[in-house]
Amino acid sequence: MAVAAARSALLGQEAASIRALSFATTSATFAEPQGASFLRAALRLPDACLTQDVQGTPRATLIALHSALESGGTALIAAGDLPPGAPGSLAEARAGDGGAAVLVGPGPGLLDYLGGISLSAPFTDRYRASGHSHPQDWEERWVREAGYLDLVPQAVVGALAKAGLSPTQIDHFVLPCPIPGVAAAVAARAGLGHTRLAASLAETCGDTGAAHPLLMLAHALETAAPGQKILVAQFGQGATALVFEAGQACAAMEPVVSAQIARGIDEANYMKLLAFRGQISWDRGLRGRFIVNEALSTAWRYSEALLGFVGGRCRETGRIQFPPTRLTAGDGLHLDTQDPWPLADVGGQVATFTADLLAFSPHPPNCYGLVDLNGGGRLLMEFTDPGAADITRGTPVEFVFRIKDLDPQTGYRRYFWKAIATPVAS
Repeated sequence: MAVAAARSALLGQEAASIRALSFATTSATFAEPQGASFLRAALRLPDACLTQDVQGTPRATLIALHSALESGGTALIAAGDLPPGAPGSLAEARAGDGGAAVLVGPGPGLLDYLGGISLSAPFTDRYRASGHSHPQDWEERWVREAGYLDLVPQAVVGALAKAGLSPTQIDHFVLPCPIPGVAAAVAARAGLGHTRLAASLAETCGDTGAAHPLLMLAHALETAAPGQKILVAQFGQGATALVFEAGQACAAMEPVVSAQIARGIDEANYMKLLAFRGQISWDRGLRGRFIVNEALSTAWRYSEALLGFVGGRCRETGRIQFPPTRLTAGDGLHLDTQDPWPLADVGGQVATFTADLLAFSPHPPNCYGLVDLNGGGRLLMEFTDPGAADITRGTPVEFVFRIKDLDPQTGYRRYFWKAIATPVAS
């Protein structure tokens, strides 16, 4: 999810200009290795790009964003989160999976930064010990009164002072909070009762954890006018508040969040949710009893191809192939004539298609086939997303970064690129 959001944020940007990358989450796939290193490789950012994971609090994204804004330079902050919740719990019902990303740098943009503040406090409203899959929450009334209604207004006052503004000058207030009514109560206490309170998106995608501040901000920008002031805040072992002014580019911004929500597909199979999250043990069948014994040395050797989805293009023949090799396929002998050729943004059309009900898949059927790349080349790809079985020959496709294999014994996840039908513009 973070890769998908970051790719959208980087459209039209030079990857070489990104000097720092932060990956924010509360549900990291690995304790080791670093998630941001995989993210950098998938986005094909420079090797010298400074990478860091920011975890441990739902405030992680705003902390990383605040740090980047105060430090200067060009930085990418990407969040991807799957807030954990015990099956059947209120936390599970309120949560949603999501990703969001923002690019920080000099020059005009969607938002101009005016000032902000981050306050830290040992206020533990929820905790999840190492080795435990689900968090423990404390009483909501206490969290609301002693947490949100005390710490967030303090951060709002500090951010407004940094920006040199009064509460009456704020037009939009963004505050993620899964507890109903708290955002409005905080706004009233902080003197922001007059502002337009950003939609919580609780009924459409749920609270997406570390990604939710940026998700709500992007949604609020769909209706914001250039020159309006926006205050974004987040609570979690303290509070962070940042003040922005909507730039002229805001008027031409596409409704990205609304479009994503509109393309959503309802899923009523609760057992599928539990199985996909690894919260129940289920029968994989004989064909599903395999071990993902990843050769880490091989994964490193071909990391540019596997994570960055970089193929090769022969300088002599123009032939595109994946994976790249020293010897170009086809007629003639062409040795060491291939240049790196990124394929993630190329797209193509389905040439052949198979929906396999015998091969193992956690979401059968297992769909795969050949894709003719735009500009030349053909490769075997796996198709994914709901509706993959409805793909036919000639269907336009694009490529997405997904989990390729998951070893249930070790928890190791192997990532690669898959093909999805190109969404139809609404």
